[in-house]
Amino acid sequence: MKQLKQAYLQKIFSQELRFAGFSNAWKERKLKDVTERVRSNDGRMDLPTLTMSASSGWLDQKDRFSGDISGNEKKNYTLLKKGELSYNHGNSKLAKYGVVFSLKNYEEALVPRVYHSFKALANTSADFIEYMFSTKLPDRELGKLVSSGARMDGLLNINYDDFMNIHITFPNYEEQILMSAFFRKLDNTIALHQQKLNLLKKQKQAYLQKMFI
Repeated sequence: MKQLKQAYLQKIFSQELRFAGFSNAWKERKLKDVTERVRSNDGRMDLPTLTMSASSGWLDQKDRFSGDISGNEKKNYTLLKKGELSYNHGNSKLAKYGVVFSLKNYEEALVPRVYHSFKALANTSADFIEYMFSTKLPDRELGKLVSSGARMDGLLNINYDDFMNIHITFPNYEEQILMSAFFRKLDNTIALHQQKLNLLKKQKQAYLQKMFI
């Protein structure tokens, strides 16, 4: 199922496939022309504190690290609201040039300031931007921005302004919404199948223990 999703992502975002009723040419825009920076916070420190995983997206630090690791740096975290995005410019095996995720499961949360956080402007879908980055199509431009590899903390030397100057090709807003809804449905289906698989694995382990004890 995940391989099927990735195949659809590549074909649809490279415009090999189009949804019925849409034929207008996509327009190339700089990311800074369709987004706005999100930074700082309003002083509330009781909000969920999140971190980003290339494989799983946003995770509560308490779940990822068995505790909140923000420490004194928490006061400098960025307040992110539902539907806003962050770019984690960390190098990993799954994402050589980092990942972009929008906030979906929380109304508000605090995220590390080191992430480049931003929000989509009118007539631009945050989900479309997230899915575009998941195709790896922007990697060619991101790769040109890396001047000296990863830092000691694993982050690539890609600053906010350079990141915002990369080019993304956008269809009209209606097609963005349709594409995002299609892939969100696929994501929900994948999650449901994963839950069933996890349950079956637990049942198998329980049967094994009973049969071999």
